[in-house]
Amino acid sequence: MDKAYGLRLGRQAFLQSVIILVVLLGVAGVLTLVFPPGSYDRVVKDGVAQVVPGTYHLLEGTVAYPVWRWFTAPVEVLWSADGPLTIVILLFILFVGGSFAVFDASGLFQSLIDAFLRRWGHRRDAVIIGFTTAFMFLGAVFGILEEVVPLIPIVVLASLRLGWDRSMGLGLILLPVGFGFSSALFNPFTIGVAQRLAGVPLFSGLDYRLLIFVVTEAVLLVFLLRYRRRLEKAPGWEAPPVPELASPDSRGQRALVVGFSVLLVLMMVFPLVGLADLSLPVIALGFVVLAAITGLRRGLKLGFVGRVFAHGMGGVAPGLLLILLAMGIKHVIGSSHVMDTLLDRTASLLTGQGPLPAAGAMYLLVFVLQFFIPSATAKAFLVIPLLTPLGDLVGVTRQTVVLAFNFGDGFSHLLYPTNPLLLIALSLADVGLVKWLKWTIGLQIVLFLLTFVFLMLAAAFRYGPV
Repeated sequence: MDKAYGLRLGRQAFLQSVIILVVLLGVAGVLTLVFPPGSYDRVVKDGVAQVVPGTYHLLEGTVAYPVWRWFTAPVEVLWSADGPLTIVILLFILFVGGSFAVFDASGLFQSLIDAFLRRWGHRRDAVIIGFTTAFMFLGAVFGILEEVVPLIPIVVLASLRLGWDRSMGLGLILLPVGFGFSSALFNPFTIGVAQRLAGVPLFSGLDYRLLIFVVTEAVLLVFLLRYRRRLEKAPGWEAPPVPELASPDSRGQRALVVGFSVLLVLMMVFPLVGLADLSLPVIALGFVVLAAITGLRRGLKLGFVGRVFAHGMGGVAPGLLLILLAMGIKHVIGSSHVMDTLLDRTASLLTGQGPLPAAGAMYLLVFVLQFFIPSATAKAFLVIPLLTPLGDLVGVTRQTVVLAFNFGDGFSHLLYPTNPLLLIALSLADVGLVKWLKWTIGLQIVLFLLTFVFLMLAAAFRYGPV
């Protein structure tokens, strides 16, 4: 193929990520040597295993986790309980990469972005505010997070056409959807599950969370608008010309717009009807179908579409190693049976504390667990049954426990390299992990401190209703 279509992972960014994940895999292995294996009893409620408080016990006669398995864990995970999810994520990356290559070859995204620039190219602050508000709303209300991944290359391309960089492209979609998910209003995966497990009225306490949402968006907007001005003040920067209105080639545009609209509706509806696990497969297959339809409508031959699709999958294939390494870290901790030990040792520190330090410790506990368990729902079933009775004993309301869980789970989604979402997004945008952390760490620290203050206030005024 004469021309390279689609996405390609930068070599330096890829190698940096591999080194970081291999080191973290070793750290997880060391933890298996430091802490003994143990377990809580679990009961199945509504088809999900839930921890029973007060049942922690050491596992007698368990063989020490062998060192060689630290390094086979990224492969072992394919046959573990997380295997189906891991395979879905890997296929998702391949299908999105192949589909984007077809969109690229067809020139369809280019024409749509040109139309966008003609309409909004002169209202640059409005673009930032509009993207931030829209994606924060999707995250906060519908719990959308991984589902926006296929849109990342499009938004990054739009950012580049506006004269900005790839980091700003991620700032227009990944940061707002992640921070919206974290400052949840009705998020069914965090607020919904945690409140149900804690015995709190569903989606109660909205007024305080709405204040947190507004403050979070304000902080993010200040960060992005300042970065935009810094980019545009760089020596030699010039505003790119707005594309002239030529005779547009509209073939395939209607199918693409309708297809994207249908996928967006499905992203919002699936979590509400209990089909969240189908989101990634349906979106991936939807992108493949849209790529085939729009490619053929744009005059591409079927054989060429197939070759471009395969070429696009090859371009993102190295990212599969990053996902396997990240999932391998969780597999080491889980299969060595030290996760429950870590949780029991940490939770025991809450006993005898006052409401404010106890609430802060809950935040930090979930924040650390997020490194090993990126799934909000899985983490809720693990920690909420343990934290709510402890909160009752030390005077932390259950609504405050839910808030501590939500903060600890949410904002770290865009910080930890063990989160497949972050690795996928960075891979598709060709932004290195080190570069991402340098760019966002100040913002992350500010939001951590702000949410910690919000949590202390909630503990002080006994955030309710219970």
